[in-house]
This record gives sequence, structure tokens and C-alpha cells, in this order.
Amino acid sequence: MHNWGAKKSLDPDKQYGARIGPLMLWFKYSFDEIQIATDYIEPDIDAIKGITFSIVNESENESLNWKRWIVGNNNNSISILPIMPDRPVVVRPDVPVKIPEGNEVLFFVSIPTWAKIVVNNPKESTLCQEPSVMLSNTWFGDPMSGELCYSLRTTARRQIIKTNPKPHSAVCPVCIRNTGKSQLDVDRLCIHVDYLNIYRGAKRLWTNEVSINFRGEDIASKIEYIQKDPNYEKIDEMICKAEKPWEKTVFKKVCGHLKR
Repeated sequence: MHNWGAKKSLDPDKQYGARIGPLMLWFKYSFDEIQIATDYIEPDIDAIKGITFSIVNESENESLNWKRWIVGNNNNSISILPIMPDRPVVVRPDVPVKIPEGNEVLFFVSIPTWAKIVVNNPKESTLCQEPSVMLSNTWFGDPMSGELCYSLRTTARRQIIKTNPKPHSAVCPVCIRNTGKSQLDVDRLCIHVDYLNIYRGAKRLWTNEVSINFRGEDIASKIEYIQKDPNYEKIDEMICKAEKPWEKTVFKKVCGHLKR
């Protein structure tokens, strides 16, 4: 078993494989360089048990496309850290959610992380960042002021504790309050993941909570990215700080109807 952030020393002339959900990473170290290759496999029941890191048979991976980083002599210690995707994520519930006026709902959204590979000596330095799951692109908003995002299909779970943890995903609690004067139909939801920290919980990865106050179809929603540990599970530590600092008040259009 290999945990996020654990240091691993690469022996010369050996090949290593790391599995993070569907993502496979291969590593080689020789002289003053580290080589890394990536591939994706079909997930199975083993993928939910944790991250694996082991020596592998080099002959099995002859067709891989390797990339090389010159890191210096005796600089063979690496770590793999989880980070949020590099774009906002548009969540599409498998069944549209309706929230009558004056009501609120709490969802748990599982967001696939990216794997950041860093070399540890003489100081931590990033080599590359790879998505654990290849998500499709989507556009959120109108043609002029919208933005390119990743599309994420989810069941928008109401309870998360009893579900199997996925080591390559972080659970984001999302609370939506409808303070408008009409029913809110949520066919898709845009989460700006660059405001999210990643925490190591007792069983799974978590992010800070997102609070959305929906005030009407033609009015931007008020969004808060709660600046404290989530309290749905015992949190051990923060292992990734948000890409952007929290803005005290953010008004954006985050809910939308899926055009068919």
C-alpha cells in the first residue's frame, strides 16, 4: 500500500509502477534523470483499496511513451500528491434535482484528482501533473462570458460515509440554498476547484465545503468556499492548498439547465 505524499526512493536500473484508480504511472531512475510514462486501465474492485507502488517487469511496458527529467545525481526520491483539476468541474447529476423555494440540500460530489509527481531533493520540485481520470470537455455559461470546464457525471450522493472510498477522488460537500422566489431545477452545477483545499481524512480525501445561495435564475448566486476542515469524517491533515486564495465574496452563475 502506498499513501498520497509518501516518499519513495527509486533504485537505478529498476522500473516501478504506481496505480491510482484508472491511472498507471511508471518510473525509472538512471544516473541523473527520472523517466515517467503514463497509461490508463479499466478500473476494477482493486482500484478502491488504495494506491499501489511496486517494482514491475520492464519487458511488459516496452511500448510506453517515456518522458525524461534531468534531476541531478543522487536525486532519486519522489512523492505523488493529489491536486485539483486545472479547470472548473461541471457536475451533471444522473437525475435532475429540484429544490423548492426556501429549501436547501447537501450533496457529496466525488471529484477525480490529478497526480502531481515531485522530486524531493534538494528541495521539492514538480516534474509533472497527470489526471487520474480523463474527463470530457464542456462549456458552461453563455458563448461570450462562459468558460471551458470538465464534465463530471455523478449521482450527487446525499450520504457518503457508507460508500466505498476511492483513493483517486476527493469528496466535495456542496450545500445549495434556494432563497429565490421560484423552484430551482439543478441539471448541472459548476464548481471552481481552484478554491478547494484537499484534506486527508480517516478513510478518504475531502475538500472544504462549498456553500451556494441561489437567489434567482437571472441573478448571480453567492458562493462561499468554507475556510475550515470538513466535519463529516476525522481529518488528519491538509495535503494540498487551494490554487487560488479565497475571495471573501464571490458572485457567479453556478447553476444551470442542461440544454437538450
